[in-house]
Amino acid sequence: MKGKIDIYLRRFKRYIKYGVQYYFYEKPKGLDFTMRDMHLTEESKGVLHGYSKTNEKHLAEIFRYLQIQERDSLLDVGCGKGVVLKEAAKQPFCKITGIDIDSGLIETANRNFEILHLSDRIRCVETDALRFPEYGEYNTFFFFNPFGEEVMRAVIDKIIKEHDGKERIRIIYHNPVYRQAIEDTGKFVSVKEMHDSMKDYRTVIYVSNW
Repeated sequence: MKGKIDIYLRRFKRYIKYGVQYYFYEKPKGLDFTMRDMHLTEESKGVLHGYSKTNEKHLAEIFRYLQIQERDSLLDVGCGKGVVLKEAAKQPFCKITGIDIDSGLIETANRNFEILHLSDRIRCVETDALRFPEYGEYNTFFFFNPFGEEVMRAVIDKIIKEHDGKERIRIIYHNPVYRQAIEDTGKFVSVKEMHDSMKDYRTVIYVSNW
C-alpha cells in the first residue's frame, strides 16, 4: 500500500511541476518541451514509443557525470520535442543532432529551437532510425526507450557497425526496458547507473569496450 501511495505522490508532484513549467513558462513563449505525445505508441501498436520529457535536472546530472568535452558529439535517437537537445546545448558538444520519425514532433522541436535561438546549434532530422546514415559521426548516443526491442537491437547493430574498433563511444539509455539489446552484443560495459527521482526511472550509461 505504501508503495502505491509513493507512486501516486511522485506522479502528482511531477504533474504539478510540469504543469507550472508548461503553462507559466513555455506556453506564453510559444514553446512546448513538456506536454506528452503518445500517438505513435497507439498507431504503431507499441513498436514505436511516444514522447515523454526527461527531467532537466536529471539530464544535467548525466552530462555532469560524462564531463563533456569539445570533441564530443551527441545524437538523440527519438528526440521528440527536443528537451535532451536543449539541455545538451548547455554543454560544449561540437555537434548536437536529434532524429525522430514523427514529423509533428520534429516540427515542434524546430519551432522550440527557433524561439530559443538555438537553430544554429541544434539540428533535428525527420527520419527512420533504421535508415539514418550518420551514426558514425557521433560518439555519444541518447535513448529514452524510443521503440520496441527488435528495432532497438537493429539500431544498436548499426551503431556498432559504424564504430567497432574505432573511437570509443557512449550510450545513455534512460528507462532501459530493453537493456539486453545493448548488453547481448558484448560490445559495451555498463559504467554508471543513475536514478531519476522525478519519474523513478533509471538511466544506464554504457561505454564501448573496443
